[in-house]
Amino acid sequence: MNNLKQKILNKKAILWDFDGCLCDSERIHFLAYEKAFLEYNHTLNEHEYYETFTHTGGGVAKEVEKYNIKCDAEAIRKDKAKHYWELISNKKAIFYNEIPFILKIMKENKIINAIASNSPATEINLILSQHNEEKLPIDMIVGLEPGMRKKPYPDLYLKALKQLNLSPSEVLVVEDSDRGLIAAHKADCEAIWVKTSLNDRFETNTPYIARLTHAQLLEALK
Repeated sequence: MNNLKQKILNKKAILWDFDGCLCDSERIHFLAYEKAFLEYNHTLNEHEYYETFTHTGGGVAKEVEKYNIKCDAEAIRKDKAKHYWELISNKKAIFYNEIPFILKIMKENKIINAIASNSPATEINLILSQHNEEKLPIDMIVGLEPGMRKKPYPDLYLKALKQLNLSPSEVLVVEDSDRGLIAAHKADCEAIWVKTSLNDRFETNTPYIARLTHAQLLEALK
């Protein structure tokens, strides 16, 4: 663990995935998609959801094809975004308990905390604004924008590296999904795979330097 601590603290920046890493919001995404699909009389299977939508990606298209749903995938995505905004506007999204302490340790060691997420920056900023009292030291947000490809493509991480003017060896990615780990690997970045109650049953063939719960990550940094 001491070697891991030094490896982390020797980096110049941590590139955080947002949902499932910083913010315990994956189930809110599920609830939003569930509402969107119900409008087409389709019930999402929550157990399947976290693998096909979160871990491997391609969720909407795969769901429509697998269950032969008569709907437009893009319409589902737009409805989902509307439902998700309503849910997070009601302050349903919270940060993992350990995150304020982990971010503080990074800041004390002059490490940049940056977000690189498939979620749009507007959604991330709304959630962050609801937690002003926690004074989370986030230095930069790279969210999905029109024309950018979602993870597992490396676009988000490459943009973050460019904006920070850092090389891949100077940063560490924190991810919770296979597609996120793939994106980090394609950007030549090392990654930690965060283990949660929603992803602990999944595996990956993508390299990572450690797989830790939030509590274990905090303990490793102490």
